[in-house]
Amino acid sequence: MALLGRDRRVCRSEHTRDFYRPSSSISIPWPAPQERPYAPSVPPRRPGHAGGEAWIPPPPVNPAIWRASHSAKLHDARSSASQAERTRSENRRLCEETERLTANHRGEVERRLEDRVCDVTFWREELASRHTAMDQDAAALKVLRDRLNKAHHLYLQPLEVAHQCIELRRGRVGVEEVEDEASTALRQEVAEVTRCRDALARALADTDHQIRRVLSCRYHLERNLQDKDAALRVDEATSHLTPTAPPTDIIPEQMIDPSPVSVAWWRDTGLKLLATADEEHQLSNQILALAEDILVATSRHAHERLEHTDHCLQERISDTRHAKTLLEEQHAKLVGEESQLEQSLAEVEDQLQGKRGPLALAQTRLHTRTRRPNMERTRDEVEAALLREVEELEGTISRLATAVDLSRRQLQRMRSTRVSLEHDINLKAKTLLIDEVKVMGLRSTVKIDTY
Repeated sequence: MALLGRDRRVCRSEHTRDFYRPSSSISIPWPAPQERPYAPSVPPRRPGHAGGEAWIPPPPVNPAIWRASHSAKLHDARSSASQAERTRSENRRLCEETERLTANHRGEVERRLEDRVCDVTFWREELASRHTAMDQDAAALKVLRDRLNKAHHLYLQPLEVAHQCIELRRGRVGVEEVEDEASTALRQEVAEVTRCRDALARALADTDHQIRRVLSCRYHLERNLQDKDAALRVDEATSHLTPTAPPTDIIPEQMIDPSPVSVAWWRDTGLKLLATADEEHQLSNQILALAEDILVATSRHAHERLEHTDHCLQERISDTRHAKTLLEEQHAKLVGEESQLEQSLAEVEDQLQGKRGPLALAQTRLHTRTRRPNMERTRDEVEAALLREVEELEGTISRLATAVDLSRRQLQRMRSTRVSLEHDINLKAKTLLIDEVKVMGLRSTVKIDTY
């Protein structure tokens, strides 16, 4: 036993003193797999082999060799166990590290997917709100376009009526064809209604152009929303995938080209689209407000101009009616005077006709008395009385003839004046017919509305 212990100490000191050293850098030489340390090279005996030489048993093993072999085996076993433990530790560390890396990568991908879904959802909500605003703007602009179309067609009737009124008032004759305030008001009305229709036409053109811009912007928003919806479906489906889910599988030699769109360019494109939508929304509001102001302003101006023209026409009708009334009154007086003058003329003519008999009688008496003979032709009182009578009758007849001529001339003038008054009255009646009946009847059909 002492010898075995000493040999063990010797063996440990010779072969394993460096192994148990804590910080030894000396590597122990490992024997070959089939090598037996310190064993003599004795060829083994094969059973049944008939050789020329007799079988010689191997020499006995030296205890030192046995202990050395035993120590080497223990050393090999311990080394293998230690290496296996280190390998197991390394494998466990590698599994834990790969699991941790896999979990970290998966968590980061899921977090990135969640952030991406949030980003796309946010941008989709923004685009959806702009898309809704574009829908509302398009609907409001279409309603405004209909209102402008109706107003534009509405102002065509006042314009046509004003032209018809001007043409009707050209049917006035003579002195009634005067350039009065009503004619000026009608021309101004035509100019004002034309300006209103031009303003409405420009507003209608701007509205049509803005509708096209809004529809174009809404189309791009809708396309982007469809892309966002598709991207959300893909990302949500991707985020719901698990390593053991059936759709997942290893794709051999997978080659994926990098995405052509960068995040910055994607964000800038979204910002530009939102900015365009906001700009179109503001422009639509401005056009709506401006068109509303134009509708109200044109309606107010047209109302004012129509009321002014109607007032001028009413004033003109009142003046014409008053003048016609005065002419009719004067015509009635002239007719009465004419009748009385005719009666007076008839009396003077009767008187004139009545004086012709006495004059003829006196002249006949004078002529007859000229046949008195000789001394009987005296200038007696009878002849003097007859001469005075003839002279008086001739003067009376002359005065009566002058009165008849004067009365006839006066009667002719009165008849001419009466005819002129009748003509003027007829002209004013025609003017009243045109202004009061035809023109005002046409203008009563004009309706102005702001729509």
